[in-house]
Amino acid sequence: MNAGAEAASGEWLLFLHADSTLPASWLQEIAAADRDPQIVAGAFRFALDSRDVRARLVEWAVGRRTRWFGLPYGDQGLFVRRSVFEALGGYREIPLMEDVDFVRRVRRKGRLHHADRPLVTSARRWHKAGWLRGVLTNWVLVTAFSAGVSPRRLMRVYSHRRHEAVAVIGRDPRSVGKSRLWEALAIPPDPELMIALLSDTMASVDRVPAVDKLFVHTGSRRAVAEFCSDGWTTLGQRGADLGQRMSHAFDDLFALGYSRVALIGSDLPSLPTEHIGAALHHLQDGADVVLGPSEDGGFYLVGLRSPQPTLFADVTWTTDHVFRDVCNRARSLRLELRLVEPWYDVDDPPTLRRAAEASAPRTQAWARGRSLAP
Repeated sequence: MNAGAEAASGEWLLFLHADSTLPASWLQEIAAADRDPQIVAGAFRFALDSRDVRARLVEWAVGRRTRWFGLPYGDQGLFVRRSVFEALGGYREIPLMEDVDFVRRVRRKGRLHHADRPLVTSARRWHKAGWLRGVLTNWVLVTAFSAGVSPRRLMRVYSHRRHEAVAVIGRDPRSVGKSRLWEALAIPPDPELMIALLSDTMASVDRVPAVDKLFVHTGSRRAVAEFCSDGWTTLGQRGADLGQRMSHAFDDLFALGYSRVALIGSDLPSLPTEHIGAALHHLQDGADVVLGPSEDGGFYLVGLRSPQPTLFADVTWTTDHVFRDVCNRARSLRLELRLVEPWYDVDDPPTLRRAAEASAPRTQAWARGRSLAP
């Protein structure tokens, strides 16, 4: 939302949820608000696209909350003068309750405009969660936020997430990649191998108990969804190089409410599940950073307890001293660093042959009948 505000050019900013539809005369409401210099922001009347009588009760309750307490939520289409938005520094970078926090701050700058025109929002969330449960959940979360409970903790409750997550970071497997491997094998790039490596790596993660599992990927979410089994969530990659992509991945994962996150590569088909478990145990035990060194001088796993935006900055990737450089950076930042057992990733014929001889069924199936000479 802050990025959208920065790109916009109007004197008023309107923040609209993707599952909400503006009334035809929405612009007239903002024009009316603009004519009153005492009004700094506003919102529309909340409405649901359901004929269920319980939807009318929810709408009535939201209307009373908005009028009595002056607290519209983001699903009412918040609009605000740009000058006020910028003076407040925009939305705070918190994973949940950013709209409640923003409205509370903007009210101190002036009056709110309560539009009578309805903004219609999808009722699917209430149908899924249950009408009473949905309303009570919102009230409990807002009350907890007002009492000082961390938005990250509230986000985990709201999204039904666990404390820990294991994320696999990699390309859309159909992009093949690994040009060095294909040149060494002297065969055309084959996406089936990339799919096999990813599938076997995900199978290792599937054996880790009591964690959420995510695939941080390039390409579209719809395109990679077919490679994820039940229980996996997809998350797009951001950043120009590996360091930026990992740093942004951790930012996004912690923003979802996780307390401890382990990030691994997508080419670890024979990775022992115990190595992932050991990394999570170290994080539970107070380590700030956990690294799993790989045999080529890099690392196959990194775990964090909180975002560390400078940990991967200015690292020269694709060298044989990446692991050493990141260890040195962690120590310079006075972070408690722990290590798990070394492992290997598949990036040349010997490591591919090694994986094919291990307990990696999809990779074994791909290698069967193929020559994997060094």
